[in-house]
Amino acid sequence: MTVEIIAEIWNLLLIVSPWLLVGLLIAGLIHSFIGEDFIRHHLGGSGFLPVLKSTLFGIPLPVCSCGVIPIAAGLRKDGASKASTMAFLVSTPTTGIDSIFVTYAFLGGIFTIARPLAALFAGLVIGVLVYIAEKEKMQELSEHGPHSQITPFDRIKQTFIYGFRILPQDLGRTLLFGIILGGMLSALIPQDIANVYLSNPFIAYPMMLFISVPLYVCAIGAVPIAAVLLLKGLVPGAALAFLIAGPATNTITLAFVGKKMGGRVLFLYLTTIIIIAIVFGVFLDLIIGRVGIKEMISSGSRLPYLLQLISSILILVIILLNTIKGRREDVKMDHSFYVPDMACKHCQMTIEQALKEVPGVKKIAILLDKKLVKIDGEINEEKVVKQIEDAGYTVEREEIK
Repeated sequence: MTVEIIAEIWNLLLIVSPWLLVGLLIAGLIHSFIGEDFIRHHLGGSGFLPVLKSTLFGIPLPVCSCGVIPIAAGLRKDGASKASTMAFLVSTPTTGIDSIFVTYAFLGGIFTIARPLAALFAGLVIGVLVYIAEKEKMQELSEHGPHSQITPFDRIKQTFIYGFRILPQDLGRTLLFGIILGGMLSALIPQDIANVYLSNPFIAYPMMLFISVPLYVCAIGAVPIAAVLLLKGLVPGAALAFLIAGPATNTITLAFVGKKMGGRVLFLYLTTIIIIAIVFGVFLDLIIGRVGIKEMISSGSRLPYLLQLISSILILVIILLNTIKGRREDVKMDHSFYVPDMACKHCQMTIEQALKEVPGVKKIAILLDKKLVKIDGEINEEKVVKQIEDAGYTVEREEIK
């Protein structure tokens, strides 16, 4: 059993890693080329419109349920409200432009229409519920000088810095915990699940939700599974419930929502997904009745093992190195300055670029959450203060204790 658990954890890591790398890259691109101001303007405001934008923005993206986590974390860091972030987190992995075509190939037009509609409805409902429950105030930018012009090369560089250094420091341990827990559940849940009872909706629905909610399954990978189960007699509505709840929920996503959004948001998120999955499933059963499923079954496309292996190693290295780096950043450095109006990643980039011109600077560590700028090297502190102030910020000298 121990060997099987380890094998399932490793298998889950193999499946997740390529999509996590894609998600981190997309998060970096969104951060560097769209930026906090755009996101705050469109996704960070109060009311229904930011939730609608987040939902519509997320539906066509070909990002799986694990790849969406770093993107959602990046949106949240860049100023998106909890409601908008949750709407995006739900609508994005449920479907995508790639999974829409795969769904049509395996399951036909009815399922192809039902999945995006369910994603749209789920995103809107969860976003509105979180907005009402949290009563979150609009995030406000601190007043500071204009950001310096950033070249395309600097934006590309910042894409990798943000996506593969800053976000992993925040997400690494949560992701590993979810992968380990998901692997354990995958090994402990029996694979042979009484197919005789799949045609009974009172058994099929709870069973499919019990399987799909904790376990990782991407929007594309869920389709051939649903097709096989349909041919074995699964109720069509239960298959749709699996296609909705499976990609939208798993232990990795649940751990992220619980830690970053709070217990109340986690409860609303999980409860709403389950209810919507059941409602859409029952509605589908009422529409199509007992239509026989004659779609072909395929093993589906699977990424090459070598790519999965390299991606898994990269993810582990990225998490390990950034965990170590995150701890080292709290270590005392020669000089420390408090910049109260440093509020976003563009602020960080502007200050870093300005300080690179100061003679004697060996290393710069900016702790954005603490609004601290730490410097190693033999420097003239007055020149550092002037350089930061010339960039449009105020500086307070912090005593090193």
